[in-house]
Amino acid sequence: MPLYSVKMRASLDGTHISGAERIVDAADVSDVCAAMSRRALAHPKGCPDTVNVTVREVDPDAIVRVPFLPWDAAECADEAEARETVLGYIRACTPHAEAAWDLVTSVRNMRGAVLFDAATGERLEPDQARGVRVTNMDAVRIADDDHAVAERTPAKDRVTEARVLAAKVAHHPAVLAEVCISDDPDYTTGYVSTKDIGYVRIPNMKPLGSEIGGRVFIVDAEQLEGLITYLEETPVLVGGDE
Repeated sequence: MPLYSVKMRASLDGTHISGAERIVDAADVSDVCAAMSRRALAHPKGCPDTVNVTVREVDPDAIVRVPFLPWDAAECADEAEARETVLGYIRACTPHAEAAWDLVTSVRNMRGAVLFDAATGERLEPDQARGVRVTNMDAVRIADDDHAVAERTPAKDRVTEARVLAAKVAHHPAVLAEVCISDDPDYTTGYVSTKDIGYVRIPNMKPLGSEIGGRVFIVDAEQLEGLITYLEETPVLVGGDE
């Protein structure tokens, strides 16, 4: 049975509100489209005036399969403690850790991520207003014939979505670390991930009600070739554990 990429993007007055994506069997496309549409219309950032849902067939031979990163959760009482926890992880990757934190907490309405040069602290994404999007990914289940296919559920929970994205990103050799804060005003937990520590959930990264939120990939510029194409175009299914 063929696989399809299903993507949803919702916006209000031209500003991005929410997005979601799956890679699913043909039999699940209609249910997933409906679930994504409901999600778009019930977002805490507001009711969109535009919702686009697209469906495209995925070449199964192009799919890359990677495992989930090991995961853990930190204990942080407030934003100051969350900041120090994140910095403690990423200082091993870059001498410009504070600058990376400043970016993740200052960018606004970027649909994509910042590419942050670990050695220099410079931004490397070609379009700094847009950033670099990570797309074409999903979690997997193992079917009876031992072929990995997309998980058969209309929607994934927020944590699984984050772990899928973190796993895809981390498995490119150029990426040393990722820091993410959701821009949803009702969600204050973010994460930091690296190949060494895995995926670590960080609570209280911002005040409740704040629309602060961004994503920074700390990268080795010497291995940057092919990174953007991999992040934006390569279909990846994530399953199992490292």
